Amino acid sequence: MGLAHEARASVALERAQHYAGELAVSQCTRLSAEIVAGTDPVLRAELQADRRSGWPRLHGRVTGTLALECRRCGRVYDHALDLALDLRLVFGEAEERAALAEAEPLLIEDDRLPLRQIVEDEVLLALPMLPRCQSCENEVNQAAAHPALPPEQEAPASRDNPFAVLKRQLQSKE
Repeated sequence: MGLAHEARASVALERAQHYAGELAVSQCTRLSAEIVAGTDPVLRAELQADRRSGWPRLHGRVTGTLALECRRCGRVYDHALDLALDLRLVFGEAEERAALAEAEPLLIEDDRLPLRQIVEDEVLLALPMLPRCQSCENEVNQAAAHPALPPEQEAPASRDNPFAVLKRQLQSKE
């Protein structure tokens, strides 16, 4: 069963609605551009809207596996997702600014709770900035843990003090 496109935020909170379903990545324009072409993975989402914590929130999990291309070696690898979401629902910009210090706010406009867009946004935020397969990740971590020693630097050629050279030249002329 597919995840609903959106819900009315007021109704979702009043009834403590639970949303569960699958979302094909091909239905997420921005996310599908980040994965390997020709694959169409499915994300599973379980979301709950409620006020039990003392404020309106949407929380839950998103899981799935995405095919990414390693930016280091070019191989395709599977990137497992298991995201925990906990968003405070806010209904105005002032409330959003106030909530920033203690929570991840989600501004609700026109009583719309865009479930699919929320899932896509959270998955995009969770993707690595520089995707690397496990092999390349291990190499990078190993190189960081044991940096290469700097090449032997040649000792600078000893130079005479220019004033000593001048003094010798003057003494030899005498």
